[in-house]
Amino acid sequence: MPSDYAEPKEPNAPQVVDKYQLANLLSLKVSWIEERCRRRLIPHLLIAGQYRFTQAHITEIISMHERRPVAEPAAAQQRHAQQSPPGLVAPLRNRGLPTHRLRRPNGAS
Repeated sequence: MPSDYAEPKEPNAPQVVDKYQLANLLSLKVSWIEERCRRRLIPHLLIAGQYRFTQAHITEIISMHERRPVAEPAAAQQRHAQQSPPGLVAPLRNRGLPTHRLRRPNGAS
C-alpha cells in the first residue's frame, strides 16, 4: 500500500513530505502552502531549495489553524437577556446625509 511519506533509509530517520503531498494530505492548494512558507507563517524545512514537512510540522500547522468554540461570559449572557425581549428590534437611527460627500455650489468656498 503506497504511503504519502517517503520510506526512510534509516529506521530512526524522520519521515518527510513535500509540498504536493502536504497539499493532498490537507486538501489545500500548493500555492497556499508555498506562500505561507515563503512568508514563514507555517513551520517547514528548506532543503536544497525545496519545502519539506515532518509529522511534527504537519501537526503544528493543523493546530495553528484550529478554531475552538468560545463560551460567552455569564455577565454578557445576562446583559443580552435584559436588553430587549425576543423578537423586538431596536429602530435604526437616521444619521442624515454625509456632509463630506455633499457638493458645494459653483463659486462657494
